Amino acid sequence: MTLMRTPRPLSITALFLGVSLIAGCTQFPALDRTITPELEAASFPDIVPIDPLLAQATAGRIDPVRTEAELSGRAAQLDARAGRIGSNSADAATAARVARLRARATELKRTRQAAESGEDVE
Repeated sequence: MTLMRTPRPLSITALFLGVSLIAGCTQFPALDRTITPELEAASFPDIVPIDPLLAQATAGRIDPVRTEAELSGRAAQLDARAGRIGSNSADAATAARVARLRARATELKRTRQAAESGEDVE
């Protein structure tokens, strides 16, 4: 059985010094004059107040109250439409359409309920 020895602080220091010396000899690419004369001559952008920018950023956010009202309205319309269609005709195509409309209304209701409870909906 072989015992592993822990490295001594002096050997760790020597290793670090050797790596540092080798890295110090590395040549780096020339970083001077990497900016084109056009970029160097370009003016700085205007400094503008941040309040209008923040207002624009929040303007596109979803309003949960309005979204819930829209979803509820659409679900009610689809439910009413399915009820009207279902009571007026009996052919297979219409029955399938009624089933799709009712399924969509149920899906909208489920989405609304999930949004109210804060769940993620796929």
